[in-house]
Amino acid sequence: MLKTVPAAVRRDLGTTGVRPGGSVGVTPPVNPNLAPRRELAAAKRVGRNTLETVLFRGLSTPTALVFVVVQSRLLEAEGRGEFVVVVLGATIVSRLLGQLGVAVTSRLRDATVPVAGLTRRALGLGIALGVVGAPIMAAVTAESGQVSTKLAILGALGIVPNIAWQTISGVLLGQGRIRLWNVIQLLAPVLALLALLVLVAGLDTGVSGALAGWALGNTLTAVFALGAARDLWWPPTPPRLLDGAGRTILRLALVMGAVQVVNLISYRAELFVLGQESGNAAVGIYSIALQAVESMWLVPAAIATAVTAPVVSAEDDRRAAAIVARSAIHSLGLATLIAGAVAGIAPFLIPAVFGKEFKGAVVPLELLLPGVVVYAPVTVLVVYLSVRKAEPWWTLAVSLASMLVTVGAAVLLIPGHAARGAAGASAIGYGAGTALAWGFFAALSRRDAKGIPALSG
Repeated sequence: MLKTVPAAVRRDLGTTGVRPGGSVGVTPPVNPNLAPRRELAAAKRVGRNTLETVLFRGLSTPTALVFVVVQSRLLEAEGRGEFVVVVLGATIVSRLLGQLGVAVTSRLRDATVPVAGLTRRALGLGIALGVVGAPIMAAVTAESGQVSTKLAILGALGIVPNIAWQTISGVLLGQGRIRLWNVIQLLAPVLALLALLVLVAGLDTGVSGALAGWALGNTLTAVFALGAARDLWWPPTPPRLLDGAGRTILRLALVMGAVQVVNLISYRAELFVLGQESGNAAVGIYSIALQAVESMWLVPAAIATAVTAPVVSAEDDRRAAAIVARSAIHSLGLATLIAGAVAGIAPFLIPAVFGKEFKGAVVPLELLLPGVVVYAPVTVLVVYLSVRKAEPWWTLAVSLASMLVTVGAAVLLIPGHAARGAAGASAIGYGAGTALAWGFFAALSRRDAKGIPALSG
């Protein structure tokens, strides 16, 4: 017979609330119109969520770009380079631990612990490990010799708050609460921009003020996220961090976080080489090209956000894979259209907006475009690999391959071609990662269609 689960537990499990209670006497319902209707409903939900996310990103992305423009004008290339170096180090720790909420999402279909209990475990683990990781990263960043100890410490102050709001955001995705998720994503760049205007433009505090404002923006965003989504973790009872559920969340989150860190290093590996070869000013100029082209991922990222809940809740892997495949192709087409527009306006827009000092970012930007376009679908493909299947090691392999290719190409190209070589190396790395991601997705889709058991993680 079928056992119906209470509504509260049904919400926590993220399922339909019906569990099989044995195969004897159970006859599958016959409804030939059910699958098409479900597919249509899922498509409408994905479309609605994508549009809403694009609208919110239509606000947050220009805000982030305005932040970069204002910051570049206020700090100039040298100061911009120092800010990038510090925030890059802080973001590495945040990315490593910020996937705890996504790990919760990946376990909702099979969880026996209510979602509030899983979220408390995720928050507890993130805060505890962030408190340990922040001073370590500050020391490593200061030891690099590119920035002062004071700047490294200021950047580290934003790590734990960033982990907290990223964790809440990951759980919200699994719940399909896209609107609140979007508000949180918008809040971070808005607060960072306001802090920049007050502390740097108003009080003339330089790079120190920019980093303090970044940390403050993350702190206020965390406070809002925890308050607005308090139903996900309230009451704040001490969680059992390392019980079976906690260990599973931590294991998945660390692999997913490793993917994020490797991606971040892969996206920025050429910055390290470029900084050593040409200095922080070259890093500041090249970072403008990176910021501009990676903003093209707005639409693919919105699609990935919109499909997460439908993919997680899909009744079988074949339907989930179909949603992801269609969405990935759509993201590729849209990225191609956007790239054409960016290539046309960048030569005029960059010098006009950022100043003649940053004119050198135009050619690297154009060299980056092909790689950014082909990599756009990967954001969607990993929803299946890491979240639906809870097998993030496939995505980690993609990221590692992309990073190794990028670093190898950077070492070869940057000494003779500076920023142009960095852009070429990055584009080559994007291409390698894309090919591997599609290969893994195709292989896993076929495996799931045939009912072959997954390898144990």
